[in-house]
Amino acid sequence: MASRLRRFEITLGAPCPPSEAWARVLDLRAHDRLVPFTRVTEGMVSAAELRPGHRFVACTMIGRYGFDDVMVVESVEPPSGARPGHARIVKGGKLVHGAIELTVSAHDGGATVRWQQDFGVGRLGGPLLAAVAFGARLGYRTVLQRLLRG
Repeated sequence: MASRLRRFEITLGAPCPPSEAWARVLDLRAHDRLVPFTRVTEGMVSAAELRPGHRFVACTMIGRYGFDDVMVVESVEPPSGARPGHARIVKGGKLVHGAIELTVSAHDGGATVRWQQDFGVGRLGGPLLAAVAFGARLGYRTVLQRLLRG
């Protein structure tokens, strides 16, 4: 399956403290409002409520066509003091699969948010997967910027 995944990384700075950046990025209620064509249909909670094993589903619809993006929190440890926060979320839907590694750390009076994702779509591979992953990276970057603006 590794050949059917593409890895991308997004690193953003935020003027807020790490704890606030963490809360913004992992607030599933905000994702429900800010991610285009997508609604959280199961497990919508705040960042403070996320625990290992928490399952949530985001349904993306364009017209009559859509898919469920099924995710499970594998680990979650919010930032505390100088210690960075880290979360791992595994995507296990029928169409979208992979994993997200989120790290939020203190930097220059604010926070650095690093989002690493192994991204796969169905049985796509090669250049088509690379193109879809590139589009996904741009979409995730836009959403993360919106989340960090509050």
